[in-house]
Amino acid sequence: MVFSPTTAGAWFAFCDWDPLVLIVTPAGHVVPVYDSVWTPSPLDLGLPLESYKTSRVFDAQGRPETAVDMTIYVPTGLLLRFPVNDMVTSGLLGSGTLYAARSGTSGTPVHLYFVLQQA
Repeated sequence: MVFSPTTAGAWFAFCDWDPLVLIVTPAGHVVPVYDSVWTPSPLDLGLPLESYKTSRVFDAQGRPETAVDMTIYVPTGLLLRFPVNDMVTSGLLGSGTLYAARSGTSGTPVHLYFVLQQA
């Protein structure tokens, strides 16, 4: 569990889970990313279930890239919903390159969209 102050410093967030997800690109390359789930309380257990879809896209110069649509679902705890902040990064515990981040609520899937330069 990791504690992190928010930008306003008003409250702390807890990283409950940070699993490694191996994304296979359309060209067959494997790109490791981390799916971090942050919650406002250590009692809100944010264990993510993730899936993703990839597709080939091209940048402005015509070079192939990989568009990723990652869906993260965090089950509700004790039948109560709680806020979550999901992040996809290149490093453990929100470090490295931030590919996507979005807030949501447990019990509701959150879609994170990002593009990897790896084809």
